[in-house]
Amino acid sequence: MIWVAWRQFRAQALTGLVLLAAAAIFFLVTGLRMHHSYAADLAACAPLNACDGSTPAARALGSRIPQLRQSYEPMFQLLQLLVIAVPALIGIFWGAPLIGRELETGTHQLAWNQTVTRTRWLTVKLIGIGAAAIATAAILSWLLTWWAGPLDHLNGDRWAAMTFASRDIVPLGYAAFTFALGTTLGLLLRRTLPAMAVTLAVFIAIQILVPAVRPHLLPSTTTTLPISQTSTGFSGSQTEFHFDLPTPPGAWLTSQPPVKNSSGQVVRIDSYPECFPDSQGDASDLSPQGFAQAHIHGPRTELDQASQIGACLAKYDLHETVTYHPASHYWPLQWVETGIFLVLAGSLAGTCFWWIRRRQN
Repeated sequence: MIWVAWRQFRAQALTGLVLLAAAAIFFLVTGLRMHHSYAADLAACAPLNACDGSTPAARALGSRIPQLRQSYEPMFQLLQLLVIAVPALIGIFWGAPLIGRELETGTHQLAWNQTVTRTRWLTVKLIGIGAAAIATAAILSWLLTWWAGPLDHLNGDRWAAMTFASRDIVPLGYAAFTFALGTTLGLLLRRTLPAMAVTLAVFIAIQILVPAVRPHLLPSTTTTLPISQTSTGFSGSQTEFHFDLPTPPGAWLTSQPPVKNSSGQVVRIDSYPECFPDSQGDASDLSPQGFAQAHIHGPRTELDQASQIGACLAKYDLHETVTYHPASHYWPLQWVETGIFLVLAGSLAGTCFWWIRRRQN
């Protein structure tokens, strides 16, 4: 039975192995070059004391770091998209034809009349090819996680939707789910092309839905702070404005509503003309730099300008709230999301066994 399953799957398997080998070579060649450049830039700034250990290295590697990021950013986005797309391709080209093609061509009648039971026939197919699907996603995920290490360090954001979905263990859950989904749809629809189309549609819908659900998989932390002289990082428009509230390093900021008053209502800039002298005029630039000439005399930094605005607003009892996940939630969220899709994959596999037995009875 295992030999028969291999004979039926060998074309897809050999194609997948060739593509995986080509991807691994590309990751290794370009990754070693990027890691070398990153290490060289990091070493170059150390003798000049340009690397401040108290801040992320992305802020301290000097003028060559933006060039490194710009050189690899298009490739970075493309490789993330590739790793995210691999589970969909597995579901389309490995899962959907696995049983759907047998039912469509009628070869299942021969397979089901042999000494091997239908349940064992399905078990061999699901376990063998499903393991190959998960292993493929695991290798690509590991390669991308290693390859993008310097860029992830520079960007300082591993919570972005594409980044989170293409790193570490989450792609394994996606691969198991899409493979089981394609197999189940091929079994139920009895046609390969419709099963492939529905698998792709469901996967795209999941990639749109999951980033909106992900922040709610674990309890988040909410902090409310008053607007005062310590408020920094001002930005806004005529209808609302924000200050950057302090969050722990590596935290995932999920919500930052605009500044509100003691009644919980969003406040407007033009309600405080003494703090925003330019708010009655040109509203094209409502950043601290835009207020510097009218509100602050002499050269000041952006931090000084935001602090001056915050100090002026302090007497109005304004506050701002920020919601975030701490950096320690990264791996728990990875495990929770992966577990959800593994459970869904198991449920779909159970559906396949139920259908096979029902057909047998």
